[in-house]
Amino acid sequence: MNKWFKRFFAGMGIGTGAAIPGVSGAAIAVIFNVYQDIITAVNNFRKKFGWSIKVLIPIFLGIVCAVIPCIIIFHLAFKYCMFALICIFVGFLIGSFPGITKEVKGVQVTNKLKVIVIIGIIFVICLGIASVLLGNILDLQGLFDEMPWWLYLVLIPVGVLAAVALTVPGLSGSLILLILGFYRPLVDHCTGWAKALFKGDASHLLQLFGMLGCFAIGCLIGVVLVSKIMSRLLEKHHDATFFAIIGFILGSIVVLFVNYDIVNYYKFWLSQPLPASVIIDPILPWWAEILLGVVLIGGCAFASFKLVKAEDKQKEEAKKVSD
Repeated sequence: MNKWFKRFFAGMGIGTGAAIPGVSGAAIAVIFNVYQDIITAVNNFRKKFGWSIKVLIPIFLGIVCAVIPCIIIFHLAFKYCMFALICIFVGFLIGSFPGITKEVKGVQVTNKLKVIVIIGIIFVICLGIASVLLGNILDLQGLFDEMPWWLYLVLIPVGVLAAVALTVPGLSGSLILLILGFYRPLVDHCTGWAKALFKGDASHLLQLFGMLGCFAIGCLIGVVLVSKIMSRLLEKHHDATFFAIIGFILGSIVVLFVNYDIVNYYKFWLSQPLPASVIIDPILPWWAEILLGVVLIGGCAFASFKLVKAEDKQKEEAKKVSD
């Protein structure tokens, strides 16, 4: 029972981290000393079925209990103070950066590794630009209102991408969703349809469970696939893999300020027309929110850096125990 609650609270920490773009749920799993258990349970699910269930169920329940309040908070924040929220994400991302660079400390930076970093940066920036250019054409908010059958299928690979947060320390799957433009539609519609359900309106019940079900299936597939892929990559191409991750993170810092959702926020500041499905109503004038954003970046970067230090300390203590 003691282990069950420890894993449950670890799951809550992982869920909170996974819900915040820029924070790695996997890094939090390392701090709570359950990361290795999760990877082992996933990779040996059939061989050690009973043990795997005991490990994964409390962690999964903790994740669900943490993600739900985060979704509600972010739903409101995207409408009233999106720029400040983005700055929080950026701060967490900057603060967690040393946690990735330490993995390649002392490695000689060759031209090949430099190219890998540049490719990683360009790739993520291209995703952000694509979300801006294609956002109005695709209108994901409007598509989620209608929920055509093919969108359920699209949510499966989207869930696979989100699973990165649970399997790769230092990377945030929710950040990938934000860059691609799926983060806000998922948060807004999950919150809106759940509220309607609690009020007795079950008209979107099937859509809600279909959306969450397909996304969850994708996450499950992603956890299994990505954990195996990462294990192989880190074993055979450790340095190149981490330099690619460094490129992704550097590009993400830029793209958090250049993606479909935040660009619409800038348009509102400039009094430009917005898509009908986009609802923005900032509570602060633009200059005040920018000042607040600068403060939030500094504060969250410091908090995230302390989180990385705590992760290092946990690893050192675990190593001493094993020795």
